[in-house]
Amino acid sequence: MRKVATVKAIYDSDLKQLLQNLGILDKLIAGELSCAVCGCLVDLDNLGTIFPLGNDVGVSCDSSRCIRVVTTTGVTT
Repeated sequence: MRKVATVKAIYDSDLKQLLQNLGILDKLIAGELSCAVCGCLVDLDNLGTIFPLGNDVGVSCDSSRCIRVVTTTGVTT
Protein backbone atom coordinates (compact mmCIF):
# COMPACT_ATOMS: atom_id res chain seq x y z
CA MET A 1 0.00 0.00 0.00
CA ARG A 2 1.24 3.47 -0.86
CA LYS A 3 1.90 5.98 1.93
CA VAL A 4 0.48 9.46 1.65
CA ALA A 5 2.30 12.33 3.36
CA THR A 6 1.28 15.90 3.94
CA VAL A 7 4.05 18.41 3.43
CA LYS A 8 3.72 21.90 4.85
CA ALA A 9 5.76 24.58 3.14
CA ILE A 10 6.35 28.30 3.49
CA TYR A 11 7.34 30.96 0.99
CA ASP A 12 10.91 32.26 1.28
CA SER A 13 9.49 35.74 1.72
CA ASP A 14 7.63 34.61 4.87
CA LEU A 15 10.41 32.53 6.42
CA LYS A 16 12.08 35.17 8.57
CA GLN A 17 8.74 36.21 10.07
CA LEU A 18 7.92 32.59 10.91
CA LEU A 19 11.32 32.10 12.52
CA GLN A 20 10.84 35.33 14.48
CA ASN A 21 7.38 34.20 15.64
CA LEU A 22 8.87 30.88 16.78
CA GLY A 23 11.60 32.72 18.68
CA ILE A 24 14.51 31.15 16.81
CA LEU A 25 15.51 33.74 14.19
CA ASP A 26 18.19 35.39 16.34
CA LYS A 27 19.65 32.02 17.35
CA LEU A 28 19.71 30.88 13.73
CA ILE A 29 21.47 34.05 12.58
CA ALA A 30 23.96 33.84 15.48
CA GLY A 31 24.90 30.26 14.57
CA GLU A 32 23.50 28.82 17.79
CA LEU A 33 21.23 26.14 16.29
CA SER A 34 22.34 22.71 15.19
CA CYS A 35 20.64 19.97 13.21
CA ALA A 36 18.72 17.64 15.52
CA VAL A 37 19.86 14.68 13.41
CA CYS A 38 23.51 15.16 12.42
CA GLY A 39 24.53 18.03 14.71
CA CYS A 40 25.89 20.40 12.04
CA LEU A 41 25.29 24.13 12.46
CA VAL A 42 22.11 25.32 10.75
CA ASP A 43 21.75 28.77 9.22
CA LEU A 44 19.40 30.43 6.74
CA ASP A 45 21.29 28.88 3.82
CA ASN A 46 21.01 25.25 4.92
CA LEU A 47 17.77 25.18 6.94
CA GLY A 48 15.87 22.05 5.95
CA THR A 49 12.97 21.52 8.37
CA ILE A 50 11.37 23.13 11.40
CA PHE A 51 9.46 20.84 13.75
CA PRO A 52 8.13 20.53 17.30
CA LEU A 53 10.71 19.03 19.64
CA GLY A 54 9.16 18.45 23.03
CA ASN A 55 8.22 21.90 24.33
CA ASP A 56 10.75 23.53 22.00
CA VAL A 57 11.33 24.01 18.28
CA GLY A 58 13.77 21.76 16.46
CA VAL A 59 15.50 22.28 13.14
CA SER A 60 17.35 20.10 10.69
CA CYS A 61 19.81 20.91 7.96
CA ASP A 62 18.92 20.48 4.31
CA SER A 63 20.72 17.15 3.94
CA SER A 64 18.34 14.68 2.29
CA ARG A 65 19.22 12.11 4.97
CA CYS A 66 18.35 14.46 7.84
CA ILE A 67 15.12 15.62 6.21
CA ARG A 68 14.14 11.99 5.64
CA VAL A 69 14.81 11.10 9.29
CA VAL A 70 12.69 14.01 10.53
CA THR A 71 9.81 13.44 8.11
CA THR A 72 9.63 9.65 8.36
CA THR A 73 10.67 8.73 11.87
CA GLY A 74 10.50 12.01 13.72
CA VAL A 75 13.00 13.32 16.21
CA THR A 76 12.16 13.21 19.90
CA THR A 77 15.39 13.97 21.69
